[in-house]
Amino acid sequence: MPGHPGVPEGLRAYAQPTHADGTFNHDRAGRPKVRRVHLRAHPPTSPQRPDGLVNDADWNWATSAPRRWTTIRNKLDDRADDVALALARAGCVDLEHDYRSGTICHPPRGWAPHPDLRAARQEQNSQRAARRAAQDDEVCRLAAELAHYPAAGPLVAILKVQRDGPYRDHVIDAARAFLTDDITTGTSRAAPWAAVRWLKRGAKADYNRDHEPLAEGGQGAVYSGAHKYTRIPIALKQLRFSDEDALHRMRREISIGHLYGEHPNVMPVLDSDPDGRWFVMPLANGSAASHVERLQRETGALRDLVTAVCEGLRCPHTDDRIHRDIKPANVLLLNGKWVVADWGLGRQPRGETSIPRRTRTGTGFGSEGFAAPELSSGSPHNVTAAADIYSIGRLIAAILTGERPEQNLPLLPASGPWIAVVAEATHHKPTDRPQDVGEFLRLLKDIP
Repeated sequence: MPGHPGVPEGLRAYAQPTHADGTFNHDRAGRPKVRRVHLRAHPPTSPQRPDGLVNDADWNWATSAPRRWTTIRNKLDDRADDVALALARAGCVDLEHDYRSGTICHPPRGWAPHPDLRAARQEQNSQRAARRAAQDDEVCRLAAELAHYPAAGPLVAILKVQRDGPYRDHVIDAARAFLTDDITTGTSRAAPWAAVRWLKRGAKADYNRDHEPLAEGGQGAVYSGAHKYTRIPIALKQLRFSDEDALHRMRREISIGHLYGEHPNVMPVLDSDPDGRWFVMPLANGSAASHVERLQRETGALRDLVTAVCEGLRCPHTDDRIHRDIKPANVLLLNGKWVVADWGLGRQPRGETSIPRRTRTGTGFGSEGFAAPELSSGSPHNVTAAADIYSIGRLIAAILTGERPEQNLPLLPASGPWIAVVAEATHHKPTDRPQDVGEFLRLLKDIP
């Protein structure tokens, strides 16, 4: 029955006679009556598993025995129609339909596996076994080479435990890159989270995260969690709203995290969504806001924090990138070091800047009181490193006084050597402040 209107593309209908002897009754118009219609692949083809439509469990279930449509629908739910057609077009099953009044009735009554499918499955199993044996040999070789690098321990553990499948292939590729590209060098090679970066593939399913966020901001929320395969703790930041402005800021934060994440005082980005809706970073041990008492109490603690922030900003400032949102919540303690985080409001180099309204600061983004005056009264694209110097001065004052700064109102420590530092950093005019972090750090020579 080629060309029948009820037959989907790529299939052909075969009629089953009304009588067991192979004959048909006829209606008044002389057309043969048909009891059943079977839809099969056209042209006929050797059974081949459809790509990307059924997983191993569904494939084994679908091709091991005849199935009724009620059972199929219960098993596959909304995928039932698509999976049934894909299996039929691939020659794996025959779909059985009722035929009434010259019409093929949908949905089908069910399906029956193609008789040649057993041989096809045996061939596929044989190929899979050969592939797995080759994979096992490669795993043994890689594990032996990786044993010389303690940092690669998580890769070795996954290689030995992970079963055959796409993720094992991914880990093998990561292990090869580890050895071939010499990614064991660099300042982050021994970091506790290094394996997460090596295994990145832009798949959110690779991570577990808590239901309740650690922190929420105007555009995103941060959740604690873990990489599923290494169990390494991570923090996952995802957008709360997917408007164009929020996506732009998140992508900027991801980009800067990749550019400068090797620096010990910049929060690295370990993995991210290709579209920029989420990214993964190491799990920090709190922010400057949560360590205020220790920073006030311990000699040298605040100086260490300020020095770390300046060093984290040095390379971006040299490349004409300005953070524009330095505040206690964006300075995090990671593996015993202070790091600068949350570059979503960062100013790109001149010539790479974007729409001005995306970079408004001082209102709506939680930075009021820390933002330099020129960020809210002029063009945020024209600011210099002096804007971040101002925010560092406000950061110091907020920590020492325990008060939140008010926009454009002075805030100085009650006493001590930090008064002069904060005063120099927070002049209203940008030209009256230190012009770079090197000049600012020279103000700390008398700070204990």
